[in-house]
Amino acid sequence: MVTRINGFSGMDIDSLVKSMMTAKRASYDKITQNKQLVEWKRDSYREINSKLYDFRFNKLTDKYGKDSALNANKAIITGNKDALKADATADANGIDMKVQISKLATSATVQTTGTDKVYKGTSTLAEVDGVNLAGMSETDRKDYLDKGFDLVINGVSFKDDSGKPLFNGLTSISSMISTINSNTKANVNASYDELTGQLIIRSKTSGPAGKVDIGGNTGTNSVINLFGGTPTDKAVIETNGAGSGFLGSTKLSALTGATEPFTLKINNETFSFVGSDSIDDVIAEVSARAGANTTASFDKTTGRLVFTSQNGDPIKLGADTGDSTLLALFKGEQNFKSGESAKLNINGIDVEKDSNNFMLNGITFNLLSTTPPGETVNITTQRNPDNVLETIKGFIEDYNSLLSTLNTKTSEAKYRSFAPLTDEQKKEMKEADIKAWTEKSQSGLLKNDDILTSTVSQMRMIITANLSDLSAMGITTGKYYDEGKLILDESKLKSAISDNPQKILDLFQGSASSPSTGIFDKLAEKVGNSINMISDRAGTDRFSGSMTGAYKPESVMGRELKSYDNRMDTMLKNLTIAENRYYKQFTAMEQAMSKLNSQSSSLLSSLGLNS
Repeated sequence: MVTRINGFSGMDIDSLVKSMMTAKRASYDKITQNKQLVEWKRDSYREINSKLYDFRFNKLTDKYGKDSALNANKAIITGNKDALKADATADANGIDMKVQISKLATSATVQTTGTDKVYKGTSTLAEVDGVNLAGMSETDRKDYLDKGFDLVINGVSFKDDSGKPLFNGLTSISSMISTINSNTKANVNASYDELTGQLIIRSKTSGPAGKVDIGGNTGTNSVINLFGGTPTDKAVIETNGAGSGFLGSTKLSALTGATEPFTLKINNETFSFVGSDSIDDVIAEVSARAGANTTASFDKTTGRLVFTSQNGDPIKLGADTGDSTLLALFKGEQNFKSGESAKLNINGIDVEKDSNNFMLNGITFNLLSTTPPGETVNITTQRNPDNVLETIKGFIEDYNSLLSTLNTKTSEAKYRSFAPLTDEQKKEMKEADIKAWTEKSQSGLLKNDDILTSTVSQMRMIITANLSDLSAMGITTGKYYDEGKLILDESKLKSAISDNPQKILDLFQGSASSPSTGIFDKLAEKVGNSINMISDRAGTDRFSGSMTGAYKPESVMGRELKSYDNRMDTMLKNLTIAENRYYKQFTAMEQAMSKLNSQSSSLLSSLGLNS
């Protein structure tokens, strides 16, 4: 560090050095000002990005692009309003409907018996299994976790690529539920009831088409058995089925899945069959054994073996159905409640639907409950032109607001003589003067910007291309000085809505055959492209309209700012070196003058002269 000395010469060294450094700092200050302009410009881009994002996603897509936004129809419900919810679509044909609901659609469901002790969703499967992992040796713990818990649903085995179960003692109940529900091939929704300890698995497909097949889950390390297994106190038990193409005369050896002997235990009666026995032989022997108290039958369509109690008492299979190899031939016991169709009567016609949500006559139905006998829910359709009118008015207001912002930014005056103020300059100015100067410095940063001018041009081209149809419904672009602003004749638009609401829907949202050709979709595409271009240039977030998020450093302006930072660091080091050199030179001068003064005083003193 340079030692700075003042005072021997009587000169103000600090002021001299500062004055000499001023010229050298000019280049550094220029780069600092240029960097500030880039940062301000980037902030201006983020402001525009926020407005474009809002218009593109919040307005065009989420608000005006929805089917209901330009729907001129409204469903009116009278009678039992709690039985169903109905919404009219733009395709509603106006047919009145009287609805009676006798049955709601249900999903195929498997429900376990439940655990002896109730657990929270955050509990691990080891806790449900009654295992204390912390008290195990390292070897036993590893063996237990490696074994895991098997689960097969609709043919989907929940295992990893190496064949290990996805669920082990460390897996929480909630994590297991989430994994099951996220598997699209399994096509089920699982849940856990903390009140009963039951694992409930429902098909995502409602009605008879829904399927929940948990065959192959009877082992001791089965998830199903971990939660109490499936209830066995049933008077009718069906198997999952050996498949189609089998007859009563089919030999057991023709089926696959187990080896002789084929054993079966029903109500403490034990049966044993060999491969040469036929399915009819099994049925005859089971039905004839009095102690079994069971009648057996075979459904050749589904390949299912069915056991029916002769007196209605529950049928008890073997203690562990996994040991019943005859059942294994027929893919195990079918342990689920089949889904059923919704049944209703509409205008005197019986109707069945696989789901409680469906569309009929342009009306979307959401069935909520059955109706008492003789009671109907009445649905009528009314015109609702005000909905369309408010949507178009809202769109025009938002369009004009965005267009005005873009036009203002691209035509804003630019004051080139008002460069950003340096810290030294600000010290000599009043706060009000600094604010006024800075406003002029920030003005015109996006003047004639290529991205913004292109956005305006493309927005106006989309409107111009459809101006004939728009004018017919009362929407024009005004005079040249309006710069593309949309002007609405409300009374004319009301008439157009009443005359042909479908034409308005097709124009703005696209027709059914070309759903992405409407004005809203075209504007959304062009504005989306502009958002991407601004993101590439300024580093703004193309997936958010946030005004506070971080900029991406690898954008064009991000790299430019990084270059400025590097140059400024180098220049600052050079300035420090130069300043230290000046002080070193002045220090040397002061020391030399001090020495000269000392020598002069000594010489005069030796001559008897006073200095």
